[in-house]
Amino acid sequence: MTPDQHRARAKELTEAADGLYRTIVEGEMPVDAFADRRLTVTIALAQLHATLALGPASGWPSPVPADEVVDYGDGFP
Repeated sequence: MTPDQHRARAKELTEAADGLYRTIVEGEMPVDAFADRRLTVTIALAQLHATLALGPASGWPSPVPADEVVDYGDGFP
């Protein structure tokens, strides 16, 4: 997906999460584990797509070749 597509999907999911939340608050859907999990997952997906819409972070991909070990000085590669 392109950043614009991620941005559009994040907007759709945010609206879906808002709608689900309003449905729960207005008592149209019982607040049970299903509704809670569904809202949590929808919010998480919206956050993921919003992050991906920002595009790759500066310096990505890493300038370090994949087969090279980087020593951060903590004793672990």
